Amino acid sequence: MSEQNTSHLAIASTAFFVPTVGDMTQTVSPIPLSTPILDVLGYFQSQAELSALPVIDLSGDYFGIISRRNFLNFMTRAYARELYARKNLEFLLDGHEDIFIVPLIAKADDRIDQVILDFLSIDPSIKYEALPVIGAAGILGVVKVADMMLKLSQSQGQLIETMQQLSTRLNAEVANAAALQRNLLRPARIDMAGVQGYSTMLTSSEVGGDFYDYYRVDGRWVVMLVGDVSGHGIAAGTIVCAAKAGVNFLEAEHEKEPQKILTRLSNIIFNTAHQALLMTMFAVCLDTRTGELRYANAGHQFAYVYRSMLEQLDSLEVGGLPLGKNEHTEYEQHSTEMDLGDRLFLYTDSIVEEENAAGECFGYERLEALLLAQGDSNIETLNHKVLTALTGFLGRSEFLDDVTIFCVEYLEKTSDFAVFQAEAPSLPEAIEHEHIHDAHYRSNPVTISPRISRQVVVYLAEENFSGLIPQLSSQGVRRILLKDQAISSRLGWEALLSQHQHSHHDDLAVLLDAPEQRREFQFFHTEDKVFIINEVDAWLQELNLLHPERVDAAIFLLDELIENGLCAAPRDGKGRPLYPKGTVRALDDDETLRLDISIQNGLLGISLTDSWGTLTPSVFLGRLSRHVLGMGLESGVGGGGLYLIWRMSDYLQLRVFPNRQTQVCAFMDFNNPFDPEADKGFQFLYHSELYEAQS
Repeated sequence: MSEQNTSHLAIASTAFFVPTVGDMTQTVSPIPLSTPILDVLGYFQSQAELSALPVIDLSGDYFGIISRRNFLNFMTRAYARELYARKNLEFLLDGHEDIFIVPLIAKADDRIDQVILDFLSIDPSIKYEALPVIGAAGILGVVKVADMMLKLSQSQGQLIETMQQLSTRLNAEVANAAALQRNLLRPARIDMAGVQGYSTMLTSSEVGGDFYDYYRVDGRWVVMLVGDVSGHGIAAGTIVCAAKAGVNFLEAEHEKEPQKILTRLSNIIFNTAHQALLMTMFAVCLDTRTGELRYANAGHQFAYVYRSMLEQLDSLEVGGLPLGKNEHTEYEQHSTEMDLGDRLFLYTDSIVEEENAAGECFGYERLEALLLAQGDSNIETLNHKVLTALTGFLGRSEFLDDVTIFCVEYLEKTSDFAVFQAEAPSLPEAIEHEHIHDAHYRSNPVTISPRISRQVVVYLAEENFSGLIPQLSSQGVRRILLKDQAISSRLGWEALLSQHQHSHHDDLAVLLDAPEQRREFQFFHTEDKVFIINEVDAWLQELNLLHPERVDAAIFLLDELIENGLCAAPRDGKGRPLYPKGTVRALDDDETLRLDISIQNGLLGISLTDSWGTLTPSVFLGRLSRHVLGMGLESGVGGGGLYLIWRMSDYLQLRVFPNRQTQVCAFMDFNNPFDPEADKGFQFLYHSELYEAQS
């Protein structure tokens, strides 16, 4: 490592000085390879400040270094002391030569800032605690990495004090630092396959403490980060640079899990700032093929997801310690689903915490109302509206803290997921299902492990479960079956539990495979609805089925099914309805809507199949949840049809091939009286890519 020129920034009253490695070297006599291992252990146990021991070979030349931490960890293994009790260091060369290796050898006249920079580029997680120091006369001793970082932090404090005394030169240097920080950021316009967005960052001083970044992994996952250092200015900017360097390493390693990203960055900031400064951060990863959104939080404001189909704003609530608070912090990771047209909104706390002249904060309610009101605006307009509303509320255009807005829209899936069974390879024979039992869940309503794939999770209810639907929905559970429901036994438990293993395009024919009666109707125009409903009504009345009062319920269910197929299913790429309810139209040539009805042993099965594939688990479960919570008929929300279809059925099954096909199968048991208040089992099978997958 070559010697660097000293800084040109100097003031007579306060000189900025960066020490060399020689100034901080701990003098330690080297030991030869012939040293007994137990003697080395004794050195470390008797000298608490001894961080490492340099080792020389038989010729007296530098050979390596033994780190206190690594050596003691090695010797605490059960077999180590007994095996090496009478051995010397040279014996460790056979199979354990890595004990003597360090990533860097420092020279006495090297500046510590250059040594730390080189060291972190090689060992960003700081596995090694000390480095050997070589001088003109040979080995001088060792230098602790932590001591160099602490000294450098103190030197940076001197630098800040020095820069505060500068005038014209200081302004020029700070301007250069600000330009450097801006150059570290990704472009404000976010344009990657599957997503588009826009970011805005305004700093309250020349060098800010806010941070955003994004990158793509394997052409499929989009990682997005927004962070905020406690404070702003030069010191905060230094932490931002450290975070950016860490993100660059993570991107090179193709890391995509938010919880792991935060853990790695927290460790870097902890070892850099020594808790003098902390950083909050919200990390998300969007799978652009399936719409799965994973997220974790390090003490930051919760992100928002605007769901375009529901015209609803959801807060991604998960907690965690700020980055750099503790060493080796672990973070929770949750997941949800984004549909096409949905938006992700991240921001820093100044948006909601900036106060006007009356001392009133802008607040979360104003922000949420604005995000809902601008649901149909383009991303840049949304960013502009947020800033305009904020400055209008404050009555000023300057901010007391840095402001960052980061918003992306999920525009398209990055591959064709709707592969028909004839085009797909055979499915694995054994895809096990995971049972969640009612009694256990009610007594332990904890978050279901994200490691369990949601397509195999089946909630087995022992009693009415509708009150649990909002909570189960938030955890991604979309298969619920009643243990004592007669229709489940009649359809066959094995068949119901194995539905996720198949990709049928006629579930009605599979579950009722030997019908006594079967009718099929094809729709060509919206006016076909009345004729077909009358035909089915007359047909069912003629069959003299048990419990004829169920016929009215079946016709009501049929009406809701057809209405959804004609009006709710046709949507554009952003999930917006193509036709207002009540539109009279002919179906397009490439649009299919087919109704199938079967009767077998008193079971009535109604299947409606469309060629849109726009219904998603989050929309279906969201409709049920809102009605269970008493919000189903709220103005502008709607969604009563799906809820009523579930209530009118004895068992409801939905199978969706995104952008290709939706098949809704409703079953009614005419052998038993109709109870509209009883909860009914349902399964939502969502086929993203070749197989049914978690969303």
